[in-house]
Amino acid sequence: MDLTNMIENTYAEVVEIYRHLHRHPELSEQEIETANYICRTLDAHNIPYQRDIAGHGIAALIEGNGSGCIGIRADIDALAITETTGVPYASVNPGVMHACGHDMHIAILLGTGMVLNEIKDQLTGSVKLIFQPAEETTGGAHQMIEAGVLQQPAVSAMIGLHVDPAFETGSIVLRRGVMNAAVNDFTMEIKGKQCHGAQPERGIDPIVVAADMIMTLQTIATRFTAATNPVVVSIGSIQGGTGCNIIPGEVIMQGTLRAVSNETLDSIKNRVEQIAAGTTATYGASAQFEWMETPFPPLINDDGVIDIVEKAADDIGFAVHHMPETSMGADDFAFFTEAVPGAYFNLGCAPKGATLSPLHNGNFIGDEKALRAGMEIELQTVLALMEKNSKRI
Repeated sequence: MDLTNMIENTYAEVVEIYRHLHRHPELSEQEIETANYICRTLDAHNIPYQRDIAGHGIAALIEGNGSGCIGIRADIDALAITETTGVPYASVNPGVMHACGHDMHIAILLGTGMVLNEIKDQLTGSVKLIFQPAEETTGGAHQMIEAGVLQQPAVSAMIGLHVDPAFETGSIVLRRGVMNAAVNDFTMEIKGKQCHGAQPERGIDPIVVAADMIMTLQTIATRFTAATNPVVVSIGSIQGGTGCNIIPGEVIMQGTLRAVSNETLDSIKNRVEQIAAGTTATYGASAQFEWMETPFPPLINDDGVIDIVEKAADDIGFAVHHMPETSMGADDFAFFTEAVPGAYFNLGCAPKGATLSPLHNGNFIGDEKALRAGMEIELQTVLALMEKNSKRI
């Protein structure tokens, strides 16, 4: 099979798909037209699918010969960011942008699916294309798995990629073991007692309570956990008060916890609650928490699948970089690698010699040639995984 020519014949359509998606971004759990567009594209190529999985999720199935099924995931949601790129296909939805490259992920996966569908009679297994909503918020991966996306047929291995503007097109970035941290986000409401700012002794100042608590929370990383066990405790939002001379009755804080294991994440969550209880008791205040319904586990790559990705990259001439340490950022692809052996990796998307804006930035735009590169690595990896499965049988 001549994958190079098939990719080249598909590339122009994949670019158009990418530009359409970039022009029409939708926020998490609102990906209605995005899902419709994906389905229309699958219909045009006679690829069967199931839609409306856990919201706006889609699973398309390319049935080959033999047993075994490989899953490939693309996230489909955008961000609440105003685009400033100035490209002709910039977002037409005010305040919403594909600033994390999910438009590229979708286009790559659709292109990969088109090629696989052309050669399905030559495949020694099946491939499930998983288009996942709500990666940026509630964790659509977990919801799709709960809805059975890894069954019928059962997926034996998963792969996924994420574009990376820090590396050139034609390269990938791998991490063995824990690639991304586990995460649990929280909202905390601190209840005090409102009073006049000139008479703070008549109230309970939740701003002072919050300030004390924020400083104490930082000891979790420096005094509660070993230096060899990285954790992050960050407060990203604090809101309280309406005027300079009014002690408010409440303060709302939002924060995030990160750790490299579920056990450590649970431990530091308990410590946060202990610190909150102790600090509020000192001042006569109280605190209530709202935690993530389903915290993200750490994203742990399987060595065997990573080996196959790395060899696939070598075979097509990609530069392979290795992450020196675990990223404390999180990705809900972790739910897939928790369920089945899998590999998640970064795909370089910067033109040679160029410096791109980072992800989650209104000026981010990826190199369209990375769409071709993404198809190449996904196809090569899937075929290698199938070959390994057929030898095992």
